[in-house]
Amino acid sequence: MSRFVGVFRLVVIPLLTMVTLGLAVPAASAAPAPVKFDADLTALWTTVLETPSAQNAFGTGGVAFTCWNLGDGTVAPFGPSGVPSCTVKPGTKFLIAGSSDECSTIEGNGSTEAELRACAEQNDAQTAPSIAVDGHAVRVKEAETPLMNIVLPADNIFGLPAGTTGQSVGHGWIAHVDPLTPGTHTFTGSGPTFTFKTTIIVGSGG
Repeated sequence: MSRFVGVFRLVVIPLLTMVTLGLAVPAASAAPAPVKFDADLTALWTTVLETPSAQNAFGTGGVAFTCWNLGDGTVAPFGPSGVPSCTVKPGTKFLIAGSSDECSTIEGNGSTEAELRACAEQNDAQTAPSIAVDGHAVRVKEAETPLMNIVLPADNIFGLPAGTTGQSVGHGWIAHVDPLTPGTHTFTGSGPTFTFKTTIIVGSGG
């Protein structure tokens, strides 16, 4: 099942092969540096896949459920057709997924970790989107999840029996944002063929 950027629609494009110029060719046994695992991206995809459809932006819950609480004081704006706004408490941290994709055995995307990882990498954006907070660019990094073991709830987004199990791997271009001052803030970003904008409202009380 195709996935989407944190606040706008994911464009599925081929994986970009990284090369280096002006350097000696590495030995055949050398491997590219692995993409770092990210705990918040892992929490996001696990939550998306294991949340019942009625409370899920990717199910029947709709836009009301596009502000994902990751359980560690972090909120991730993330939905299939944009995230208009999120209202949060002071002290909230943020995961901005400029684009992200996951592949799972549940969806028939592969049967091994290597196949799932290759699928997620190939289906996600091939280059980092730009992300800004209140007009100021923030650092975007490439990240992946480890192999996730998923247990589906009743009324899940796949329409499968409760307790169905599977495995998944997610890939994403993400930014971590520290808590913002009380008031209204704006997350914006763009990729080759998409743009996004989300209003963040930080309350004044605890």
